[in-house]
Amino acid sequence: MSSTDHDDATPHARPSFRDGMAAGLVQKVVEPLLRAVREEIASARREIGARARSARTGLLLTGAAVAFALTTLVALAGFVVVLLALVLPLWAAAGITVAVFAIVTAVLFVVGLRGIRRGVPPVPKDTIQAAKQRVSHASDAPSDGAARG
Repeated sequence: MSSTDHDDATPHARPSFRDGMAAGLVQKVVEPLLRAVREEIASARREIGARARSARTGLLLTGAAVAFALTTLVALAGFVVVLLALVLPLWAAAGITVAVFAIVTAVLFVVGLRGIRRGVPPVPKDTIQAAKQRVSHASDAPSDGAARG
């Protein structure tokens, strides 16, 4: 065993000048890369925060718009009742208005439920069927090729 082998095996051996230079070079190369990664992460956090604040504001404004839409709908119902009351008794005008709004509500509800049923659960049935067909055709193809060969 040479003396250099013995020196390398000691746990308290001092790093050589070359090892120190390599470590310094690695640190100089890695440090800007780590700084760039940290800056990108900080930038992404700021951007996500800004987008979340914007989305929150949008949701609040949309909620306010829905509240105003419902108020407008109530006012429209009152307007229709008043117009019908010009030619019909008040009770008939109110009854017709409620019936029309109830029918529209029911139709919207049924159409909405159909859309939900089509979308839930969100399983890509057509894609699964096509994939199964491709797999069955792929498993058939090698056996055809083997029979010819």
